Amino acid sequence: MAKGMIQTVDQVRDPLIHKRINKKPVNVNSVFAMTAENDYKVRGQYVNVEYPGLTQKISIKLYKDMAYFNEVLEDGKSVVIPLSVARWINEEMGYDQHSYIQDDKGNPIKMGKKIPRGKFIIEEHLK
Repeated sequence: MAKGMIQTVDQVRDPLIHKRINKKPVNVNSVFAMTAENDYKVRGQYVNVEYPGLTQKISIKLYKDMAYFNEVLEDGKSVVIPLSVARWINEEMGYDQHSYIQDDKGNPIKMGKKIPRGKFIIEEHLK
């Protein structure tokens, strides 16, 4: 081999193995952390906040073993639904309010205010 030439050495490396990611939810009181054991039916009344008097279709599956929930809720009618769906309606169903205020770079500033689309008033817990 000539002087000053670099000789490469091939190193055999094991393939990267992904470590098991912690699958436990961080917030155990979250709607998405519920299980079939602590989810039960509730009776209550749906209130459409965004468009009063109209119906709202809810199609959702919140946790692994939950049956797919697909129902049309009428405004002001009493209905029996799972607690997880009722909590999702009250806590998560909405949109973030946008603002036209911009920072120095021209990016919009987030307001951090969530506007609800509907509310579910729980009248009775059916365990």
